[in-house]
Amino acid sequence: MKKNNVWKVIKGIVIGVLAIILMINIWIIVQVKSNPDKVPSIFGYKPFIVLSGSMESEIYVGDLVFVKNVDTNKLKEGDIIAFKDTDGYVVTHRIINIIEKDNDTCYETKGDNNNTKDEDIVCKDNVEGIYVSRIPKIGSFISFIQQPLGFTIVMLSLVIICIFIYLITNRKSNNGLSEEELKEFEEFKKYKNNKSKEKEENN
Repeated sequence: MKKNNVWKVIKGIVIGVLAIILMINIWIIVQVKSNPDKVPSIFGYKPFIVLSGSMESEIYVGDLVFVKNVDTNKLKEGDIIAFKDTDGYVVTHRIINIIEKDNDTCYETKGDNNNTKDEDIVCKDNVEGIYVSRIPKIGSFISFIQQPLGFTIVMLSLVIICIFIYLITNRKSNNGLSEEELKEFEEFKKYKNNKSKEKEENN
C-alpha cells in the first residue's frame, strides 16, 4: 500500500472514531434528558466506570465495564451484576445467595476483594444488568475527558492530528504524479527512446 493511501486510511479511521464517539454521546444525552433517573444504555448495554477495588482481581479501579440487560429470573449464584445501592450509586458485585423477600426474588452480593458481604440485599428492580466485559483503565481516560480541561485537551489533540494528516496527505499528493501523468510520462520515454534508435539506425 502506498504511503499516500496509508495516510488516507488513518484519516478515515480518525474521522470514523470521532463520528462514533459523537453519536454515542448524543444518544446518551438524549436518554439522560428523557429519563434522568434511568442509567443510559447503548443497544441494551450499559457502561460504568469502576471507582473502587472491591472486585479485584476480576475488575480493577479505572476499568470501563459493560453490563447488559438481563432477565432477572435467570440470574444465579456466581453471576456478577450491576445494581443501584440504597444511596443511588451503581455497584458491580457478585451474587453469593438468592433469597425470597416479600414475595420478591432478591440477591445477597459481595465484592470479591471484600471480607464481608454487602449490608443491603438487592432486589430485581435495582438490578441494572449482568457483567459481560471490561476495557482496562479506559474508564480513567473517560473520567478525564468528562472534565472541562480534559475534554479541551483531547479535542485539541484530535484537531491537531487531523490537520497534520491532512497536510501530509496533500503534500504527498502534490509531490507525486497521478496515474494518468505517470502513463503519459512512460509513453513520452518510449517515444524518445524510439526516436533515439531511429536516429542511430539512420546514422
